[in-house]
Amino acid sequence: MMEEGIEDSESGEKIPYPYIIKKLHSIGKCVINKKTKDALPLRVYEAGKEIYEDFWVHPIFLSSQSYQFFKLFEEVKTKQEQGIIEIEVPSIKAFAFVLYYMYTGDLSKLLEIAKLDESYCKGIMESIQYLEINITKF
Repeated sequence: MMEEGIEDSESGEKIPYPYIIKKLHSIGKCVINKKTKDALPLRVYEAGKEIYEDFWVHPIFLSSQSYQFFKLFEEVKTKQEQGIIEIEVPSIKAFAFVLYYMYTGDLSKLLEIAKLDESYCKGIMESIQYLEINITKF
């Protein structure tokens, strides 16, 4: 999935995922956690706890970089589900930073946060692994 691309509906050519992700990252700061016409509500639960946080997310940002989100959004589309989408993650506080990375591509910010506290570092790494996020820069 990640090695290929998305077929351009006009030309029929494959647009490589790295190019798409780079373009998405260039606009990510403008749309992160914003309710736009293509945003969906996502409720994120912390594993083993009853706490959650709600986000507005854009499926193209998340599904193009995370296999778990790809599967989740495909299931939502197939079942034509409406309402809040739910997912469980290892750490809510780390998830917010991982989400920021997925929208902006700012790996230095992610690493800076990870250095602040061992629990952030652990949570970020667990979230990246759990969500199967494709980060080739590590």
